[in-house]
Amino acid sequence: MFLSFTDIRILLTLRRQIEANPWQRVHIPELIAATGLSEYKLTIGFKQLFGVSIFNYYLECSMAYARKMLENGAQVKEVAITLGYSTTGSFSRAFVASQGILPAQVRLQR
Repeated sequence: MFLSFTDIRILLTLRRQIEANPWQRVHIPELIAATGLSEYKLTIGFKQLFGVSIFNYYLECSMAYARKMLENGAQVKEVAITLGYSTTGSFSRAFVASQGILPAQVRLQR
C-alpha cells in the first residue's frame, strides 16, 4: 500500500503518542477520528511501516512500562489498575505472555 509523506508523519506521531502514554488503551475508532486516516490506512499502514499491529505495539509499550513500574516497587494490583486491567489475573496473563515472567517475580528481582 502506498503511504504518502503525510500518512507517514501521522503514523510516526501516533507511534510516539503510544510510547509516551503506555497506560492509555488504544481504540481504533478514536484513532481514526484523531488521525483522519481510514481504518484500512491506519491499521495496515501502521503494520507496513513498523512491522507490528497497533495493538501489539501498544501491548509491547504498556508491558515495558509495567515492568519498569514493578522494578521500581509498584504492587501488581497498582500496575494492573494503572494499565486499565479489570483484574490482576488478566494483567498477569498478559504480562507473562509478553515478558515471559510473572509480575511478582519481577518485583522479587529488584
